This record gives sequence, C-alpha cells and structure tokens, in this order.
Amino acid sequence: MKRLIIAICGLFIITASADAQQRFRRTSFPINQFVVNPAVAGTEAYTVFGTSYRNQWAGFEGAPTTMLVSGHTTVANSLGAGMLIYKDDMGGAVSQTGIELTGSYQITLPNADQVSFGLTLQGTQFGFDSSDLNVWDQDDPALTGGVETTFGMDAAAGILVYGDDYSMGIAVSNLFQDELALTTFSALDSADNKSHRHYRFIGSYTYDISRELAVQSSGMVRLTEVTPVQADIYSRAIYTHRKYGSQYWAGAGYRVGDALSFSLGMLYANVGIGYSYDFTTSGNLLGRHSHEVNITYLLPNRKFGKGYRRVLDRSRLVK
Repeated sequence: MKRLIIAICGLFIITASADAQQRFRRTSFPINQFVVNPAVAGTEAYTVFGTSYRNQWAGFEGAPTTMLVSGHTTVANSLGAGMLIYKDDMGGAVSQTGIELTGSYQITLPNADQVSFGLTLQGTQFGFDSSDLNVWDQDDPALTGGVETTFGMDAAAGILVYGDDYSMGIAVSNLFQDELALTTFSALDSADNKSHRHYRFIGSYTYDISRELAVQSSGMVRLTEVTPVQADIYSRAIYTHRKYGSQYWAGAGYRVGDALSFSLGMLYANVGIGYSYDFTTSGNLLGRHSHEVNITYLLPNRKFGKGYRRVLDRSRLVK
C-alpha cells in the first residue's frame, strides 16, 4: 500500500510539474550555491567540490532521496566552468538521473563588484518502474510491470551580481521544456507531459558582528509556470576561529507553509561538513522528518595574471 501511495505521488509530481520534486530540493541552498545557480561557477576564491545527500520523509518506505556531486572552478581570467551529476529518486516508481555542464563569464562593475553569467547544458534520464507496485487496476496497459526510461536534453541559465558581503541572482532551468517521451504518460496532454521551466531568485547578505562572528541571511523564491510561488528563508551565525583557521556555524530556516529547518556545520583544513534537519509543518501524512548532509572540499584557485580578482574568501561562504 505504501508503494502505491508513493507511485501516485510520483505520477502527480511529473504531471503537475511540482517544483519541489521535478527539480530536486535542497534545504541548505546557501551552501555550494552553484547547485542552485550556474552563474556561481568560477566566482569563488576556491575550486569547490561538493556532495550532498537528502532523505525526505524519513522513515517512510520508498521515500524520496537525492544524491549529487558537483564541482566548479575558474579556468581562465573571468571564465568559469562546472559540472553537476545527480540521482533523484522521487519516491517509489519515479526517478531521474542527470548530468549538467556549465560555463560562465564574469564582468567587473565600476564599483569593483562583479556580475557573472552562466549557461548550462542539461542531460536528464527519467525513469518509471512499475514492476513492484500494488495497483488497483491490474489490466491498466500503462503499467506493464517493467522499467521505462527516456533521455532528454535541455538548458539552464543564470545571472549573479555579487560583492564582498552580498550576492543576488536569478536562474532558470529547463529552458526548452523538453518533452518526457514515456509511454506510461502518452495519454496525457503534451503540455503536461514535459519539463516545465523553473525560476529561482536567490539573495544573500553577510553582516560582520565582529572579526570572529558574522551572520549570513539568505532567501530563495521558486516558481514554475504551473505551480504556486514557494519561498525559503534561511539565516546562520558563523564563528571563525582565527588561530586554527576553522569555522563553525548554526542556522535555522523556514520554507513558507511547509517546513522548519535547523542546521549545523563546520569547516576545518578546507573540508566542510553540514547537516540539516527539516520538520514538516504542513500536515504531510507521509513523513514529517527530512535529513540532509552536505560535504565540501575547497582548493584555493590560482591567479591568472594582472587584474584578476576573486572576492568572497570570507563573506559569501560556500562551506
């Protein structure tokens, strides 16, 4: 019965193009923001490698899980590049696996802040597995008892404006709205059976209380052309131990109308680890608890000649 419920949810996710699952969700979106906005590629003082695991609706059999690995760096003066690989199990029968390749270009503004433009090529394989489902109608021709997959190409783009203590940007995924050529959904209207554009508006500001203590506040607004606006608010306090070069942080967030989150993390010897816990407030009957773990490794970038400038060694934290 649980698998049936998950399968129904998965079918709804694809046909309704719910942003929370057609484009995977991250609670700790201020950490390694390249995953959220391709324009972040190459804007940090580091080459940033990251991995993340999210278990949504923990304790529920067949609950959604997301795993991803990413990396981005500067490849030349004002040019950046990055890659993202992910596996998103939307729950039960529906899953997607993707790879994204990104290039970016940065321009220095008159006030010495910078603006970055990013463009991504997306490759995504959607899958539907009905082999282990308990269904009402055993003769439904759409549920053949097998595995069906389809691969599609699309693109994403982003822009980011940033300075020593702030960043703000917009990113759009699924620009060309590739159709999902799954036989299971062939009876659906083609307007529903596709990847809809996802828009994300992201902003962050870091305020220094002292040399050791800072507060970073971040926000993200997400929407598609067929779903309501979703908003995330997040803030964390960051303590820097200057003698040992380590950092420690604790944060809390609110996904409007959906969940509260609490996070802890640290950075030591260029390795950062963070944990986030979500408690659902929307009355979700499937599961009220979600867990997310993020690990980053920071490798200092080389400088590429005179005039090369990289901000944000401290303020727009990626850890």
